[in-house]
Amino acid sequence: MRLTFLMVLNLVLMLGLSGCRTKADFENNSPLAEAAYETYTRYVRAIRGSGAENSTPDIPRECWAEGINKLKPIKVYRHRNNIVVTQKLRDNLEEGKYIYIPISSYLPMDGIDGFTLKPNPLKGNQYHLGDGIFDYKRTIKY
Repeated sequence: MRLTFLMVLNLVLMLGLSGCRTKADFENNSPLAEAAYETYTRYVRAIRGSGAENSTPDIPRECWAEGINKLKPIKVYRHRNNIVVTQKLRDNLEEGKYIYIPISSYLPMDGIDGFTLKPNPLKGNQYHLGDGIFDYKRTIKY
């Protein structure tokens, strides 16, 4: 009985830890993914340092990393802890880059919250994150 318990515990730990992402995993990502992560961490530090509440998803320009600035964004905001870089805004349509960051537990999904992602990460019944950078279009409701 004790041996079975230890084997099950060991298996659970191995499976649980194998799903964890480390900073080393992140460093293998593209420069744009790294810039998104840097932007997010700058924003979190700024909020913590100011004592302000984290009530808005918008990320102020002073938190944007160089790689994000190179995209010439109109605005940058968080979506479920991922980073959205708006590059075009007309009528009720927003376009730009949707960037997954490894600290987020949310994997981007086409059709959620008005986002249309290219390439679509869901192909058949399999999810393909790729480099975590997607072109997006989103219909905005005012």
